[in-house]
Parts: sequence; structure tokens; C-alpha cells
Amino acid sequence: MRAADVLVAPVTELPLESCFEFVAYPGRGISASAFGAWPAGAGETLRDAAGRPTVLHFAPDRWLVPAPSPSLISHLISLERAGCGTLIDVDGKWQDLRIVAEHAQRMLARTIDVETVLADRDCAAIRLFDCPAIVARHEAAFNLWIAASFAQSFLAVSSAMPNLEPSS
Repeated sequence: MRAADVLVAPVTELPLESCFEFVAYPGRGISASAFGAWPAGAGETLRDAAGRPTVLHFAPDRWLVPAPSPSLISHLISLERAGCGTLIDVDGKWQDLRIVAEHAQRMLARTIDVETVLADRDCAAIRLFDCPAIVARHEAAFNLWIAASFAQSFLAVSSAMPNLEPSS
């Protein structure tokens, strides 16, 4: 394989100082007012002023909360105390990666059609090369939260992928 045939996918490992998941109790009929501005529909994402995903409703009754602010942690704790669900500290469970969109399209196409997966949603729980992950669009890039135990394998596989575009 020639060097020009290897996909150069700018993948940035982002530090994740803290990470939580909130799991709502199914069938409890939680009112929308209890969650405030939270993304209520599966696949919806709440973003901060810089456009970074802060709360991702990635599966039914499950939200990923990467690097939450102190006020968001307080809100999560109050929801847990009100009996709305359970707040789980998942530090070390996920590795946050950012992939530039033009490279992500080609790289992710080997395992999923990211445009179809995100056609009517902001985020989704997926499997990439057998790695559990959550994907969300971030401006002209994608954020991936890869299960940390799979992160090194994912990075090795993605860095060795042949380029999908014909050489010029």
C-alpha cells in the first residue's frame, strides 16, 4: 500500500475531565418541566454557547453528559433526588474523539452511513468496527465517544484505512 493510499483522518483525542450518564426510570412519566431545556426526544442534543454537545439523548431514557458544568451537575443531582432517574459517574468509560467531517465521511462509511444515522437526529448510539460508540455532529466535524476499552483499537484501525478517493 502506498502512503498516498492511506487515509489521513485528523482524529483528535479530546480530554474528558468528567463524564456522566443519566438514566431515567422507564415508565415513570417524567414531565418535560422536570428536564427543563434538556433534549427530550431520542437523538436530540443540548449544546453550550460554543456549540459543543453537553447533553446527548443517545438512547431511550439515557443521556450522556460529557464534561458537565457545575450548574448542570446540580440539575442532574436534583433530578436524581426527585426520583426521576439515576446519575452515574462514567469517568473512564468513554474516550472523546473529534474527526474532521471530510475524513469522517470516508472513514465512517466503512462501517455506517453517518448521514443516514444522523438524518433526523443530532446523536446516536452506534457500533464502529465492533466498538460501542456515540456519534454527534459538531459544526464541520463529528464527535465520537468510543468505549475507552476500544479506543486504541479504533484509532489503530482508522489510521490504517485505505483512502476511499481515487488518487489524482
